[in-house]
Amino acid sequence: MNRDGCLALVGLRALESLGIRSVVHGFSDLAVESFGSFREFRPVADKADAFVVSADVFVGNIDYFMPRKSKTVIVGGDLGREENAFTSQMIFPDSDEAEINAVLKNLISSLGEEEIVPGELSQREKEVLRLIASGKINKEIADDLCISVNTVITHRKNLSAKLGIKSASGLSLYALMNGLI
Repeated sequence: MNRDGCLALVGLRALESLGIRSVVHGFSDLAVESFGSFREFRPVADKADAFVVSADVFVGNIDYFMPRKSKTVIVGGDLGREENAFTSQMIFPDSDEAEINAVLKNLISSLGEEEIVPGELSQREKEVLRLIASGKINKEIADDLCISVNTVITHRKNLSAKLGIKSASGLSLYALMNGLI
């Protein structure tokens, strides 16, 4: 698999960076650049085609990485494997070599694909998102907004499609990180 481009490693520990470099160079000619922090990476961010980042860097810079999540692999650190929207694009401390290879090969093979940028949220979707983040269930959201439960379900589906986040906790984190709550 020969691809031109650049893979940015952001906020990883030295051994994590070395390991990922070794794996990537085993099957790709992709240039790999390491950055200790997002602040160090930001001036050259436009040159990167894909990203492998620590969970802390991802969460701390979610506005940057969410629109690029299909081109981003998160190194999970102490995070658990509970089901979420990113599990297929995460590497965990207990990931075996085959799993790491598969995740990185998938990332590199996606470089030729066009990035899908989430659509702008409507005002009503933002209201529904705020209520989801506050812990309300569909019926309570419907009552608060004077709409039907089916309409709430439709808004939730649209939010998941636009943001690529399926769980209520993921939507809540997105709302928090984007100042919606």
